[in-house]
Amino acid sequence: MSTNEVLNQKTKERYSLYAQFYPILALLAYYIIWRGNILKHIKFFKNLLTQKSSVLDIATGDGSLTAAALKPGKNKNLESLVCLDISPDMLEKARKNLKSPPTEFVLGDVGNMPFKDGQYSLISCFGGLNSFPDVPLALKEIHRVMAPHGKVRGSALLLPASPWRQKKIHQWIEEGYQTQTITTEKFRNWVRESGFKISIEQQIGDVLLFELVK
Repeated sequence: MSTNEVLNQKTKERYSLYAQFYPILALLAYYIIWRGNILKHIKFFKNLLTQKSSVLDIATGDGSLTAAALKPGKNKNLESLVCLDISPDMLEKARKNLKSPPTEFVLGDVGNMPFKDGQYSLISCFGGLNSFPDVPLALKEIHRVMAPHGKVRGSALLLPASPWRQKKIHQWIEEGYQTQTITTEKFRNWVRESGFKISIEQQIGDVLLFELVK
């Protein structure tokens, strides 16, 4: 079994437990550890959809953020939504939070997605980078499935300067809830290597909101 497969398996096992208490724990960590602003986060996510289109949502989790921002069933611009996650427990919760059609749920690995080249014009990936075993591989795969004039919006949880916050993040990595730390410099290097360009970059607390284009 490869290193990526081991990390993915560890993530699946941890998120099986995590899913029972999500999103309360995630929201607490978001505010306390990363000092984020959930309203600005949702607005940034929502503004991905400015005209009628389909959206691929990667690392959907329990679907609460996706439901709040894209509003499936109510948003007239959302023609269809595909939700990809590696955790079957999280996808099961997402099915309950994203009941309105047209929504498809796909159990899969972002490093090897079951989609055609250039299949999606709009892609969202909020918070998933911290749980991917190989972010450069994931970004290249996202680049592959994105249409030539498409865009991807997402967020990354950056490594805070505070020692106690760093300690907590390293603990979560050891326990399998995350796979790695992310810095702005590291993220920019990954983006450049994947073939993407950064069209929007906005930092709120230690949360990085970004938009990428080909």
